[in-house]
Amino acid sequence: MTLHRIPFPICFAAALATLCLALPRHALAQDKGEELPQITITDPNRNLLKLGIPNAGGEGALATEASGIARRNFVLVGLFQVLNPVSFPPALQVEGLGFSSALWSQVGAQAVIKLEVVAGDQKTLKGRLYQTGRGDKATFAKDYRGADLRMLVHAFTNDVIKELTGVMGVFGSRIVFARPKRELMSVGMDGEHPAVHTNMRSDCLLPAYSPTGDRIAFTSYLSRTPDLWVVPSRGGRASRVSKREGMNTGAVFTPDGGSIVLTLSFEGNAELYRIDARDGKVQKRLTDHPGIDSSPSLSPDGSQVAFVSNRQGTPQVFVMPTSGGAAKRITFRGNYNQTPRWNPRKDKQQIAFTGRDEKGSFDVFVADLQKNEILRMTQNRKSNFDPAWSPDGRLLVYASSRGGLFVLNPETLNEEHVWKGNARSPYWGPAPTLGQ
Repeated sequence: MTLHRIPFPICFAAALATLCLALPRHALAQDKGEELPQITITDPNRNLLKLGIPNAGGEGALATEASGIARRNFVLVGLFQVLNPVSFPPALQVEGLGFSSALWSQVGAQAVIKLEVVAGDQKTLKGRLYQTGRGDKATFAKDYRGADLRMLVHAFTNDVIKELTGVMGVFGSRIVFARPKRELMSVGMDGEHPAVHTNMRSDCLLPAYSPTGDRIAFTSYLSRTPDLWVVPSRGGRASRVSKREGMNTGAVFTPDGGSIVLTLSFEGNAELYRIDARDGKVQKRLTDHPGIDSSPSLSPDGSQVAFVSNRQGTPQVFVMPTSGGAAKRITFRGNYNQTPRWNPRKDKQQIAFTGRDEKGSFDVFVADLQKNEILRMTQNRKSNFDPAWSPDGRLLVYASSRGGLFVLNPETLNEEHVWKGNARSPYWGPAPTLGQ
């Protein structure tokens, strides 16, 4: 990819493959702002529920697989301290689906997961949840049937998470991402079941799922210009939605899926517009400022848009009503903040973004608009960028110079490596429907 394709001062940041603002050195010096916050290290397990997952019963290889998937799931969500099964005495390993609250309390378990797998064309997964403080009866029990064992364990995991937290889990959801100079790809949130979504044989960048997950919007250089395309997520031919002169980038669907907000520059400057998601007709121009406006992200109800602008000297995150009105700057710490992503939970006024610290490293931060504070999510782990929220607003996924994608729980700071291949600009799809 070469910068001469873009006829105004926007570039793709090195190794990010995501839209950023290229400003002259004197502009960066105008507004250094306060230093970005640092992480204070505390006991990472202080609030985690201690969870025992003994080896599953039933069909040998399938039982081993089910146990591994379950342990990985409950570690990944960052809410549980999964106890090492090696520490379980033999009496606990041979209980089957039964349960002794007194014995499990002795190994420190607060909750226990029991699984049993029955083989066949349609596998059966028997899942049980016990809580040691509530006696010897299961507090949740359900059988799941289907051909894909991983999806059965995901469905059980989601139900257990809801039972313990009140909010359904999102295992089975997918994360789409760009690969440098390659096609768009997606993986399950656990890094499994990879799929390729495009066959453009050109740079494909900045993907975004539609609200129902049936479409993916992205920018491609197939015609040597940054045009906006949409492709069916389950396979099919991509269609070009916007091919206006200049840039057609950074697309995000509105909550109803009928429109797309993105950056266009056909009128001379990089501004935010709302266009029809099917035919690309301009519905409304959202910004009108000599600065460069990019990287839109919509609030859960679509009433507000967060974006990046250099209108006050350096790239910072702003918020404005999508109906029109003044933009309010929300980042005042750090001199280079970009790629905002709004938490999809309506009760969480949070925007994750990428910030460059005083050492020149990129890291993931969360701006809490209710508390008027910025929290640092990553630190001293090379560069981390392009955060995106899970559909339940509980987790963040981001790309890293360490290679691939990482998932982090902002409350516990538990981080897990889910994809080890090249990845840029991840976008988390909607919550799954697993036939529950």
